[in-house]
Amino acid sequence: MQDISYPSPESDGRSCTPPTPLGDSQLPKHIRPTILMPQKHPLTDEVVKEVNDFFLENWPFRTEKHRARFVKEGYAWVLCLYCPQSLDDRIHWGCRLLTAGFLIDDLLDRMSMEEGVAFNETIIQCCKSEVLPDRSVPAQWIMYDLFNEMRALDKPLADALLEHTIDFLRGQVNKDRSKPMDLQEYFVLRNDDLGKYFLSSIMRFGMALYMTPEELELVKPAEENCMKHVSVLNDICSFEKEVLAAKDGYDLGAMCSSVPICMNMMGVGEQEAKCVMWEMIRAWEVRHFELVEEILSKNSSPALAAYLKGLEYQMAGNELWSLLTPRYNRTGSLGFTEGR
Repeated sequence: MQDISYPSPESDGRSCTPPTPLGDSQLPKHIRPTILMPQKHPLTDEVVKEVNDFFLENWPFRTEKHRARFVKEGYAWVLCLYCPQSLDDRIHWGCRLLTAGFLIDDLLDRMSMEEGVAFNETIIQCCKSEVLPDRSVPAQWIMYDLFNEMRALDKPLADALLEHTIDFLRGQVNKDRSKPMDLQEYFVLRNDDLGKYFLSSIMRFGMALYMTPEELELVKPAEENCMKHVSVLNDICSFEKEVLAAKDGYDLGAMCSSVPICMNMMGVGEQEAKCVMWEMIRAWEVRHFELVEEILSKNSSPALAAYLKGLEYQMAGNELWSLLTPRYNRTGSLGFTEGR
């Protein structure tokens, strides 16, 4: 394997510091601040515009309010926070893939389990180029074209990303999402729902980051720690949205959140549970740096160090976006329930 140095954004000037969360965000003032520093890709503005314009032209948004909500929720923007180390000519693929994932998830909220499974299995076949897409169904042809383009550029990393995209798409329609479970069972489920290494596979493709099987095995504890941080933080910030979706009565809009699990586990109300969950999140941040030290003491390869730094950016970027996006927050000019 080629020995490549993967400089951090701080050292090579590839990133800039994004804005801080609003004062009325879902982060209680008494909770200790994060020790993570978010970054964003230097081409963020132009890539976000390019990706948003593509979906505004090709996705079947139901109304103008839905189109406005799509732009404000910032799916392409958050990928630029998740993966600030991406190569300039690859960042747009990650933005398109994550944006498609969010939009597919919103479609599934209004489907039965059977409809959702069939819908996503067809998309998976399109991603694998096993079938030609129905060009009247944007979710099919967008994913078909996307993976064909990525395979043409970098087949090994595109194939690895495909594997974890399939996990993600099947996790979205997992029948166990709405069953009662404890916190550990929930983390196992969310590990699948997040596509196990879906975000990190996007990151690896974007960075052209090749790793050995041994290196990928070494980072698993840090990956699982990152997954807990991302999942629980999303659950805190998205809880009101989840409640709204569950009221519609569709199978795949059913509640899937660690907030009620923690409420029941501790016998407390929503706000008290969220405060405890924020402290869990801060503890996972400390644990991340402990794991980084442990892992790099066993193998200090540049690729491994870059991957671990990427996990840090995933956690930091996810927190910033979750506190800002109107997908989860009653902020901005768009009403919280408008365009859903």
